[in-house]
Amino acid sequence: MGQDSVFIVPSEDTRGVDNETWFNVGPSEFLEDPDNEEAHWITVIIPAEMDETHTDEAIMNHAYQIIRNRQAVVTDVTQHNLGVICISIPVPVDAGINAMWIRAEVDAGKWLEVIRTGMVTLNREVIFKRPRGYCAVAT
Repeated sequence: MGQDSVFIVPSEDTRGVDNETWFNVGPSEFLEDPDNEEAHWITVIIPAEMDETHTDEAIMNHAYQIIRNRQAVVTDVTQHNLGVICISIPVPVDAGINAMWIRAEVDAGKWLEVIRTGMVTLNREVIFKRPRGYCAVAT
Protein backbone atom coordinates (compact mmCIF):
# COMPACT_ATOMS: atom_id res chain seq x y z
CA MET A 1 0.00 0.00 0.00
CA GLY A 2 1.14 3.50 -0.71
CA GLN A 3 3.25 5.16 -3.38
CA ASP A 4 6.55 7.01 -3.36
CA SER A 5 6.21 10.54 -2.05
CA VAL A 6 8.01 13.69 -3.14
CA PHE A 7 8.93 14.35 0.51
CA ILE A 8 11.53 12.73 2.79
CA VAL A 9 11.21 13.00 6.57
CA PRO A 10 14.46 12.40 8.46
CA SER A 11 12.67 11.45 11.68
CA GLU A 12 10.34 8.54 12.40
CA ASP A 13 8.59 10.70 15.00
CA THR A 14 6.64 12.82 12.50
CA ARG A 15 2.84 12.84 12.37
CA GLY A 16 0.75 13.51 9.31
CA VAL A 17 -0.50 16.95 8.42
CA ASP A 18 -3.30 17.88 10.84
CA ASN A 19 -2.58 14.54 12.60
CA GLU A 20 -4.14 12.65 9.70
CA THR A 21 -2.71 9.44 8.36
CA TRP A 22 -1.79 10.84 4.95
CA PHE A 23 1.68 9.34 5.00
CA ASN A 24 3.69 6.70 6.81
CA VAL A 25 7.35 6.93 7.69
CA GLY A 26 9.05 3.60 7.11
CA PRO A 27 12.45 2.44 8.24
CA SER A 28 14.02 4.00 5.15
CA GLU A 29 12.63 7.38 6.27
CA PHE A 30 10.86 7.82 2.95
CA LEU A 31 7.20 8.78 2.97
CA GLU A 32 4.41 6.94 1.24
CA ASP A 33 1.56 8.75 -0.46
CA PRO A 34 -1.96 7.37 -0.31
CA ASP A 35 -3.00 5.02 -3.09
CA ASN A 36 -4.71 6.69 -6.06
CA GLU A 37 -8.17 5.45 -5.10
CA GLU A 38 -7.74 7.10 -1.67
CA ALA A 39 -7.01 10.62 -2.95
CA HIS A 40 -7.15 13.13 -5.76
CA TRP A 41 -3.99 15.05 -6.59
CA ILE A 42 -3.25 18.74 -7.06
CA THR A 43 -0.25 18.64 -9.42
CA VAL A 44 2.30 21.36 -10.16
CA ILE A 45 4.60 20.76 -13.14
CA ILE A 46 8.20 21.64 -12.18
CA PRO A 47 10.70 22.81 -14.84
CA ALA A 48 13.51 20.22 -15.09
CA GLU A 49 16.22 22.86 -14.74
CA MET A 50 15.03 23.65 -11.20
CA ASP A 51 16.83 20.48 -10.06
CA GLU A 52 20.17 22.20 -10.70
CA THR A 53 19.27 25.82 -9.96
CA HIS A 54 16.83 25.87 -7.03
CA THR A 55 16.85 24.86 -3.38
CA ASP A 56 14.15 22.60 -1.96
CA GLU A 57 12.58 25.66 -0.35
CA ALA A 58 12.51 27.58 -3.66
CA ILE A 59 10.97 24.60 -5.51
CA MET A 60 8.30 24.13 -2.84
CA ASN A 61 7.60 27.88 -2.76
CA HIS A 62 7.10 27.74 -6.55
CA ALA A 63 4.65 24.85 -6.12
CA TYR A 64 2.86 26.68 -3.30
CA GLN A 65 2.42 29.83 -5.41
CA ILE A 66 1.07 27.85 -8.37
CA ILE A 67 -1.45 26.10 -6.10
CA ARG A 68 -2.35 29.36 -4.39
CA ASN A 69 -3.08 30.94 -7.78
CA ARG A 70 -5.14 27.88 -8.81
CA GLN A 71 -2.85 27.22 -11.79
CA ALA A 72 -2.10 23.58 -10.92
CA VAL A 73 -4.02 20.63 -12.35
CA VAL A 74 -6.33 18.21 -10.55
CA THR A 75 -5.76 14.55 -11.41
CA ASP A 76 -7.04 11.16 -10.30
CA VAL A 77 -3.55 9.65 -10.40
CA THR A 78 -0.35 10.90 -8.81
CA GLN A 79 1.72 12.22 -11.69
CA HIS A 80 5.15 12.12 -9.99
CA ASN A 81 4.91 8.32 -9.88
CA LEU A 82 4.35 8.29 -13.67
CA GLY A 83 7.62 10.08 -14.35
CA VAL A 84 6.19 13.58 -14.72
CA ILE A 85 8.50 16.21 -13.23
CA CYS A 86 6.09 17.63 -10.69
CA ILE A 87 4.93 17.87 -7.12
CA SER A 88 1.56 16.26 -6.44
CA ILE A 89 -0.29 17.06 -3.22
CA PRO A 90 -2.94 14.52 -2.13
CA VAL A 91 -6.38 15.83 -1.22
CA PRO A 92 -9.41 13.90 0.05
CA VAL A 93 -11.28 12.17 -2.75
CA ASP A 94 -14.68 13.12 -1.35
CA ALA A 95 -13.99 16.88 -1.14
CA GLY A 96 -15.58 19.36 -3.52
CA ILE A 97 -13.36 21.33 -5.89
CA ASN A 98 -13.15 24.44 -3.68
CA ALA A 99 -12.33 22.31 -0.64
CA MET A 100 -9.63 20.51 -2.66
CA TRP A 101 -7.95 23.78 -3.59
CA ILE A 102 -8.09 25.10 -0.04
CA ARG A 103 -6.75 21.84 1.36
CA ALA A 104 -3.91 21.72 -1.20
CA GLU A 105 -2.95 25.33 -0.45
CA VAL A 106 -2.93 24.73 3.31
CA ASP A 107 -0.96 21.48 2.99
CA ALA A 108 1.55 22.96 0.52
CA GLY A 109 2.07 25.86 2.92
CA LYS A 110 2.73 23.43 5.77
CA TRP A 111 5.17 21.42 3.63
CA LEU A 112 6.94 24.67 2.70
CA GLU A 113 7.28 25.58 6.37
CA VAL A 114 8.75 22.21 7.42
CA ILE A 115 11.14 22.34 4.46
CA ARG A 116 12.24 25.81 5.64
CA THR A 117 12.93 24.44 9.11
CA GLY A 118 14.95 21.54 7.73
CA MET A 119 12.57 18.88 9.07
CA VAL A 120 11.71 17.65 5.55
CA THR A 121 13.53 17.56 2.22
CA LEU A 122 12.27 17.02 -1.30
CA ASN A 123 12.83 13.58 -2.77
CA ARG A 124 14.60 14.78 -5.91
CA GLU A 125 15.00 11.20 -7.10
CA VAL A 126 11.20 10.89 -7.34
CA ILE A 127 10.69 14.40 -8.74
CA PHE A 128 13.50 14.70 -11.28
CA LYS A 129 15.22 11.36 -11.92
CA ARG A 130 12.45 8.98 -12.97
CA PRO A 131 11.85 8.00 -16.59
CA ARG A 132 9.73 10.73 -18.12
CA GLY A 133 6.03 10.17 -18.53
CA TYR A 134 3.17 12.41 -19.47
CA CYS A 135 0.63 14.40 -17.54
CA ALA A 136 -2.84 12.90 -17.79
CA VAL A 137 -4.36 16.40 -17.91
CA ALA A 138 -3.34 19.15 -20.32
CA THR A 139 -1.38 21.89 -18.59
